[in-house]
Formats: sequence, structure tokens, C-alpha cells
Amino acid sequence: MSPRPADPGHGPRGRGAGGAGPQRGSGARTGPGRRAAARPAGSGVGRGGNGKEPGCALSPAELRWNCPPLEPSGTPPTAAFLLGQERAMAALRTGLAIHAPGYNLFVSGLIGSGRAAVVELLLRDISPTCRRVPDRLFLRNFREPNRPVLVSLPAGRGPAFRDELQEFGASLQAALQAALRSRPHRMSRRVVLRASGSRERRIMDALQRQAQKQGGALVRFQTQGGAATADIYPVVDGEPVTLDALSALVIEKKLDEAVRTRLLLVREQLLERLDEVNERIREEQARVAGELRQMDRQLAWKVLQTHSGEFVRRWPQPEVADWLDAAGEFVERHLGQFVAQEADGEDEAKETGPAPPPPDAPKSVEFQAKIVKTSINDRCPIVIESNPTFGNLFGTIAGPGDGSSPGPQQINPGALLRAEGGYLVLRCLDVLREPGVWPYLKRTLQTGKLEIREFDQGSGTQTGPLQPEAIPLDVKVVLIGEPGVYEQLATEDVQFPQIFKIHAEFDSSIPASPQGLLRYADYLQWLAGREQLRPFAGSAMAAVAEYGARAAGRRDRLITRYSELGDLAREASCLCAAAGARTVTRAHVEAAIARRRHRHDLPQELTEREYSSGYMRLSTAGDTVGQINALTVLDTGTLEFGRPCRITCNSGAAVPQRSGLVNIEGLANLSGPIHDKGVMILEGFLLQEFGGEGPLCMQATICFEQLYSGVEGDSASLAQLLALLSSLGEVPLKQVLAITGSVNQKGEVQAVAAVNEKIEGFFRLCRARRLSGRQGVVMPRANVCDLMLDHEVVHAVQKGDFAVLAVGTVDEALELFTGLPAGQVLLAVRERLRHYRTLAGG
Repeated sequence: MSPRPADPGHGPRGRGAGGAGPQRGSGARTGPGRRAAARPAGSGVGRGGNGKEPGCALSPAELRWNCPPLEPSGTPPTAAFLLGQERAMAALRTGLAIHAPGYNLFVSGLIGSGRAAVVELLLRDISPTCRRVPDRLFLRNFREPNRPVLVSLPAGRGPAFRDELQEFGASLQAALQAALRSRPHRMSRRVVLRASGSRERRIMDALQRQAQKQGGALVRFQTQGGAATADIYPVVDGEPVTLDALSALVIEKKLDEAVRTRLLLVREQLLERLDEVNERIREEQARVAGELRQMDRQLAWKVLQTHSGEFVRRWPQPEVADWLDAAGEFVERHLGQFVAQEADGEDEAKETGPAPPPPDAPKSVEFQAKIVKTSINDRCPIVIESNPTFGNLFGTIAGPGDGSSPGPQQINPGALLRAEGGYLVLRCLDVLREPGVWPYLKRTLQTGKLEIREFDQGSGTQTGPLQPEAIPLDVKVVLIGEPGVYEQLATEDVQFPQIFKIHAEFDSSIPASPQGLLRYADYLQWLAGREQLRPFAGSAMAAVAEYGARAAGRRDRLITRYSELGDLAREASCLCAAAGARTVTRAHVEAAIARRRHRHDLPQELTEREYSSGYMRLSTAGDTVGQINALTVLDTGTLEFGRPCRITCNSGAAVPQRSGLVNIEGLANLSGPIHDKGVMILEGFLLQEFGGEGPLCMQATICFEQLYSGVEGDSASLAQLLALLSSLGEVPLKQVLAITGSVNQKGEVQAVAAVNEKIEGFFRLCRARRLSGRQGVVMPRANVCDLMLDHEVVHAVQKGDFAVLAVGTVDEALELFTGLPAGQVLLAVRERLRHYRTLAGG
């Protein structure tokens, strides 16, 4: 905020009419001391609802509620007792009691930090009945490796299943190892191998005899790789010779070319026969290898049946039996990976060892289960997820460290699965902000099934090869949102009310009744005991209650932002300890409030410095025509404070190019729609009062002086109307007074927001210029119940240095600002309008 308002765009932006923010009847307000519902204008025209004469000054007792010392009950308060709102609590109980699709909860109205903790305490206080859900485990899928199998077990039995499965796998491997290495099995394999070897030798011997008859020889040898092979060599003089040696004999004339040709022809014939023999041997070896594998599989299957029978009897779930069948099939197919076989003979391992595993087969069979959900006890799970990213909410699939494909052991559960059988508490705004979370959360709640997938935030889609089986989900989601969010989501998404059927809406305040005050006292006593703060005296508790009423914006209401009250209590206790006192008193609480305000009031100090230095022009003495002091409110986010602002009005006869009321801020695009509506209402009032005599035939301009950053709201419409009537009737207005209030077309003054801040803002300005005893603020009578003014304002009124006056009609306000009867002022305006009609020829 700039201390020099002369530069447009650097001044503070006002809230309300002239900075008052959204007014009563114009929508909800949020933040400290703001109200969400419209209230009627109060007593209307004439005598006020409090029995006072029109435009009367309020007594000091009406400016502030002073709470008597409080006495706690000594019983630790529950969250339900502190909030004290049966409508919302009944909605919560209904949502928690019904276990059916769509009965999730949306909680709104709990404003301030620690809302999730408050909801958790409410759930604990209600003690809802939770159904114990099965334990959830994932196992390797041997038929479809990218789709891990889900196994659901009775609650709490998951760890026992995991441990027994590991023991089962170890014992099965040992049993298979022993069976396959047993002497009977090895003897059976040896019989088959020897019979096959005998057949191979007979085939080769027959080929050897045929070769000898035809002049050739069958030569057997081993290659460098150790593999056995054979070839046909020609026989010369009873000795087999190589082809090179045969050619050398021809060259040396030791052998006729005709003989060489005959020998080569015989060799070619025998080679064809050798190929046939080799093929028969390969077929025999393949047959024998298959026979041996079949023998191993049959033995392995018997072992599997023996061991799995007891396991299935202990775990009779159908998915367990089906998984064991698939595991048995896998073990049979990849027996060599599961059991390291030993050679039965010198050639057995070489010839008939287990076939090498396929490239995509796992290195070993994992008889392991990954638990993603287990119930340790019967306690109802309540999970608060403060960072609902896609992975934190739905679960993740981590990549293996060795670079292999992910499996069940890489599946990690999210908050939804941890909360299964209970409640998951989320902040609505956090859910909506996270990429991809809201659509998948809706789908999960609609289908009742949770899919754990890898998620790519860049593309907003699920990725990754692993697709675990969907998990049936039984969970209630509790969304915490701001007031109005439920209605907005229901309007924008037709599915939303069907997913969140229960809306528990808490009011931000409770009545300042004896029961409400007892809630404050019990809370402060409980907080002091829990956090070892200094004990609070009854007067200190009363001071905290007065703070709660001021923050609520009405002295008959108390805020339910207990986190804010707790911060105040901690700061007061800190001041008490620093002063060496044993008990927190009213003085400590008021000092903590003052220090808290001082930490944030630099923008207020800069604004007041602008007035004291003369940069901002505003009169607090004398009378002026067409000029009035309006009251606005500035909101820095941590502090609201009042700022007086000058409104001026000039009027004259209408001209053809321009007539009616001109809103300068509106023409400059510096006003909001509510403010523009307030200006239009002024024309409606003029038509009611003076339109019966003919056209108004006037033009007037209204402006907020030295306000460069915009204005919204209608709480200055009463001030604008008085300035307009003053300009038209040429009746001066008292500058010692400031005014706030909304007005309707009938001349009734309506309530506005932040009336305490506005009065205190003008009081500080007058005090800086020295109080004269004539200064004061005019406010709507409907806002009297909202007054919780600072003690210094009340003391000034009590001494007669300052005044707070309440009005219910425009006539009352006119009389206060002009010192004349309202009829006389309106008569002057009527005469001026007649003059304008005469000039216009009307």
C-alpha cells in the first residue's frame, strides 16, 4: 500500500460500498467477522425496533457487549459439544450410519486452520460403526504376468498368509529337490537313458558296417565345443583318409583317378545315409528328453498335490486354489529354474539337462505376497490425507532397482486403501487442484473399485505395463470445503450430488448464550491443561468470549474458529509467563489482542498517515453543500480496518446530451456491479419522492474522491443519497459526521457489514485531529446488535467526546446532517427540480 495516494492505481482498493465488501442481502462474505446470510433492514421507517426516537445517539452500554467472568464445568469438551450445531451433526450421523453407494459426506462451514483435525474429532465423538474389511494381497500372476492377482482374506489374516506362503514355497522347493534327486527317480531316468543310448549305438553300428562294405569308414570325434559329430572318410589300403590326403595320392600317382571318383561317390551316398541316421538320433534324443521331462513333471505334480493340499485346506479361498494351480503349471514348465538338477551320469547332464528358460521367463518363482491392506485391530480407520496427489491417494507402482519389470512387490497402497472400512478426510480444494485426481476419485467412488496404476502427470493419463486387478473398495470419503462450494459443484457436475449425498453445513458462529459461553470456558480450560498453559481466570475467559463476538461480527454470536481462539490463548499465556504471573487475566488477553493487531496494522498506519500529512483530503469540521464523509473498509488479508472517504456531488439542469445520475466510478470502470446497483437505487428514490410532479430534468455526478483502485458494494449508497439531496437543495451537510448504510428505493436504511471497523476508522481520524465533542458516526439501526467497539471508543462516547447515532430512514439521516427537518430539505429539492423542469420547458 502506497503512502502517497496521488498516483492512481497505487491507492488501496476499497471493499464494500466505497470498500465495504459484499453487503447483507448481496451474497455471502468470507473471512473474520463476516456473515453469510442476509438480514432485514430492521425497524424500517419511523421509530426503531429498539424503541428509540429517530436518529438518536446510542448509549455506551449499546456500543459493546461486556461478558461477565466465566466458570468452566470441569468436563473435557468434545468436538461436537464445542461446535454445538445439531443440524450439521444430524447430517453427519446420517451419512455415517448408512452404508450404501453415494453416501459420502461433504462438510462445509468449518473455517480456519485445523479443519481436518476437527472433522476427525467429530468422527471419533460420533463413534460410527465400521465394518471390518478383508485383508488385500497381491500375488504374481503366472498366466498374465502384467496383471497381479488379488487375494482377499479375512481381516487380520494377511500377515499369516504371507508368512505361510513363504514357508510353503521353501518347503515345496526342498521337496521337489529331494524327489528329483531321489535314487528311484534317478534309476528310472538312467534306465531310459541307457535304453536310448543302446538304440543310438545300434543305429551307428549298422551305418559303420554298411560303410565298410562300400569302402568307407564312419569316423566319430568331438568339436572344440564338446559336441559329438561324425563324418564319412574314404578307405585306402584299409585306412580311412581325408579328402585332402585322397587328392594327394592321386597327384603322386599312387591312386587311380577312377578309384578316387568311385570312393567320392560312395562317400556321398554314405553321407546321405549319415544325415538320415543323425536325424533319427536327434528324434530319439528329443523323445527321450520329452520322456524325462514328463517323468519329472509327473513327479513334481505329485509333490505339488501333496504339499498344496494342506495349504488349500488352511486357506480355502477360491482365488488361492486357482493361484496354486497356476503356480503348479508354471513350476512344471520351468522346473529347471525352480530346482537345480544334478547329472545322473557322465553324459546325462549334457544330453538331457533341463531346457534353457525362455528370455521373458522370471529368474525364479516367487512364492511371496504383497500386503496392501490389513486390519490390525477393530478400530475404525480415519485417514487424513493432507497432500492428495494421484500417487498418495490411489497408490503407486515403484520401479525395481535392478531394472527388471515391476511385480507385485512394487505395488504400494494409497490413502484410499489405507482408509478402507473407515473414513478418508480430504480438503476439497486440494483434490480439485491435483492433476487427474478428481475424475479418478469420482470413478472410484461410483464403481466401488480401486485401480492402482502408474500416473503420468505430464499427460494426465495412467501409464505403465503393470495393471493389478481392481480392488473392491468400502470407504466413506469426507470432503471439507468452503461455504458455497457444494452448491457450485452440484451445479457444474450433475454426478456430484449422487456421489456426495450428505452435506453437513456448519455455521461459522454459535449463539452467545450461557451454553455457548460454557463451551468457550471448557475449551480454554481443556487447552490450558493439554498444552500446559497458564490457567485462565474467569475474566480472561470473558475477554476471549468478547473477542469471539467481535470476530463473529455480532455481539449475540460467537465464532467457532477454535484454532484462532487457541492461538489467542497461547499468546496471552506467553505474556502472562513473561510477566511472571501465575494466572492469565483479562489484561493479558487484551494485550495479546493489541499485539496481534499491531503486527498487522502497518497498512492502517500508512493510510492514517496519508490523512495526517494532507495527501488525503477529508474535513471533520464545518458544513459543505454536496459533500459528505462516507466510511469504507480495507482488507489486507490479515486485517480489516476502516477508512473514511469523501463523496462529492454536483448537480444541475439536464442537457440534451446528458441527464440523470452519473456514477463517475462506473464510467471509469472502477466500480463493481453491486455499487452500480446502489447508484441506480438513488434514481429510484428520486422518482418515488419527486417523480409524480413530472420528469426530473436534472443531471448529477457522484464521485468517491481520491479513490483510484476501485470500489464495490452499496454500503455508501445512503451517503451518496444525502450528498445528492444536499447538492439539489443547496443544503449544507455537517462534516463532523460520517455515515455508513445502504438504502432502498423507499428510503429505508439497511444494514451493512464491518460497521465496527468503519466507526473505529473515523474515530481514529478525529482523535488524531483532536476530538471536539461534536464528531460522530451515523449508522443503520439494524446494525446496533453488531456493535463491539474498542474500549477507547466506548470511553470517548461515555465522556461525550464522540457520538454513535443510529437511523432507520433517510429522513432521520437528513435531519442529523442538516440540522433541519427532513421535510424542509426535501421541499428545497422539490423546488429546485421544478426550476429545472421550467428551464427544460416542461
